[in-house]
Amino acid sequence: MERWKQDASHAHEQNPTWETETEMHESKAAYRESHVRMRDASEAFGEAVAEHHVIPEHYPNAVPEQLDGPLNGNDQFDQVWRREDGGYVVVEAKSSVNTELGARNLPDGRRVSQETREYFLGIIREMEDRGRKNPSERELARNPRKALRQGKVDYIVVKGEKNAGRYTGYHMRQFDISPEGKAS
Repeated sequence: MERWKQDASHAHEQNPTWETETEMHESKAAYRESHVRMRDASEAFGEAVAEHHVIPEHYPNAVPEQLDGPLNGNDQFDQVWRREDGGYVVVEAKSSVNTELGARNLPDGRRVSQETREYFLGIIREMEDRGRKNPSERELARNPRKALRQGKVDYIVVKGEKNAGRYTGYHMRQFDISPEGKAS
């Protein structure tokens, strides 16, 4: 697809006509669309690994919480599960072991990684802010915050193992979001 996009751009640069311009725009749109589909499929794979393998294996009987955040997935966790003991499992799902952790800018200008307490609390604050309009999201933000104070939150990253079109396992790591806050 990348080559097709380059060829169309090159053809338009060499001989600009309305036809070459149309083909260039169409090839760019097709390229963007294919990347969106690829990204969405990768995200769905990472979340499916968490839901169907990690949670049942490590947190049997955990119940998924409904996330009511933005459809684009920004400013929210990938998955939140309520454990039997009243604690929570908060999941950051990645499509593969090579996918890097995300980061965010805090209101004070600091940039923090997903594996930190500050990142976790930043997402909770975003959920609380949205909760002014959506009471269920406010409640979902309050419960993990309370559980965190009680030491009953497992904040994990799940990454699907490299594969060639079939499931081949996963990597899971728990983040240390205690007040001392070092990733494990």
